[in-house]
Amino acid sequence: MTEPTPIQATYDADSDVLYLTSSSAIATRGLEDENGFVWRTGADGALVGLTVLDYRERWAADQSLLVRDISERFAIAPAQVFVLLAQADASPPEDAAALSRRAAAGE
Repeated sequence: MTEPTPIQATYDADSDVLYLTSSSAIATRGLEDENGFVWRTGADGALVGLTVLDYRERWAADQSLLVRDISERFAIAPAQVFVLLAQADASPPEDAAALSRRAAAGE
């Protein structure tokens, strides 16, 4: 059995944007769903990341839908999603330009 691809979580406090990245593949497309989640996919259509706009403003009080969707789409346990979100909240801030470059590159 292969190891699951690790997921990195980064939070940009200045823009209130959460970035989750599961692959080193470059995102070639982003599709926004009805909840405002932008699911990033690679050239082969595989999920490589997620961008959540207005993360704290919109999701801090009730993360149940966010956790469920991340868990289902990335095929990881909800407990792992909570760990990722906690890590993102504790991650050192990066400047917005660096995060935008990373998101555009699918990192």
